[in-house]
Amino acid sequence: MALNTTNTENHLEMKSEVEERKFHKMARVHICLDMWQGSQNLHVTQKEVRAQNKQMTASGYISDTEEIIKASQSNSQHDGVAAFELSE
Repeated sequence: MALNTTNTENHLEMKSEVEERKFHKMARVHICLDMWQGSQNLHVTQKEVRAQNKQMTASGYISDTEEIIKASQSNSQHDGVAAFELSE
């Protein structure tokens, strides 16, 4: 009586295929979880950046306005001095 190894080989091959499918499913789940986590991180980062932009825009506007006022006052003072010097 000869030992039938065909059934054992088929069984091992099927078991290997099942394990490989499980591995691929786990890999896909892991990829999906990574993508979800990445999107959550992106959302948080975008919110932080928006808040920083609002702060920078507000302070930048005030700063720019102050600079414009200082520059215009400085120019008007210089114009007055120049006009005074010309009139002498």
